[in-house]
Amino acid sequence: MTSVQNISLQDIDPDSTINVRRLGVEDNVEKVKVSIRDHGYWPDMPIVVRPHPDSKSPYQYEHVTGQCRFKACLELELQEIPAFVFDLSDEQAIQRSWLENEARGDLTYTDRAYWTERIFKQFSGDGHTANEALQKAADFLGVTTQTVMRYYALVALPEDLKENVDQGILPTRYAVEIVRNTYDLARHKQSEEMMRERASWLLGLDRDAREHAIDALKSQGHGASIADLNKQVMEKVEAAGLVVQYAIPRELHDRLLEWGKVRGLEGENVIIAHMVAQTLQRPR
Repeated sequence: MTSVQNISLQDIDPDSTINVRRLGVEDNVEKVKVSIRDHGYWPDMPIVVRPHPDSKSPYQYEHVTGQCRFKACLELELQEIPAFVFDLSDEQAIQRSWLENEARGDLTYTDRAYWTERIFKQFSGDGHTANEALQKAADFLGVTTQTVMRYYALVALPEDLKENVDQGILPTRYAVEIVRNTYDLARHKQSEEMMRERASWLLGLDRDAREHAIDALKSQGHGASIADLNKQVMEKVEAAGLVVQYAIPRELHDRLLEWGKVRGLEGENVIIAHMVAQTLQRPR
């Protein structure tokens, strides 16, 4: 069993080729520095390094996981850091870095897209079919094939829209559908402009209309103009605006709320809508 070693920070290369976390590192380093400065380093949280793969490097090790902890210690001018030393190949190191960062939710969607593309292309370049490469990438990254396809779709987004996704301005689900129903490799520049237009249009809609917008993107596809998409959305919004009047006997009100509660529903309108839909869907 490998034991933890105290390694000189000066022996670790500050630039790693296989640490999957590329974005948002600086902000997190600042947070970690404050914690270490106030409370000291956590001895039960060693980083992971490997012998440096470049024999000509002036550094002895390359960091695999714990990048923010390592850089925080480096900026605080500490001398040593606890670390596990593992002899890892590039693939093993990338996988270990990915699994740790993905499990903690530390990766931006831009980083997820970047590494998903890199791993998928690695397997497809080894002679595997697209489906085989997809499954192998999913196994390697520890996610489902659907997740691989979702991350991979984001590769085509313009950089400014990727930043919007990372910042939570453009929800990932919307971004994926915009790419899938807009991007055309043969018309790369035009596709990027169209994706920007569609993202701006979609974000300008209210929440209910956005769901209709996604349906419009799926049904009308790459060639539809904003006017075409907007027309379908407005038609859906108007159709959904039909109002049904109802009256509930007071003595049944509590039973109605209880019916909704056991189904995880709240509010009379929501409960009644589900009740009516469930009744109408029953076989006659």
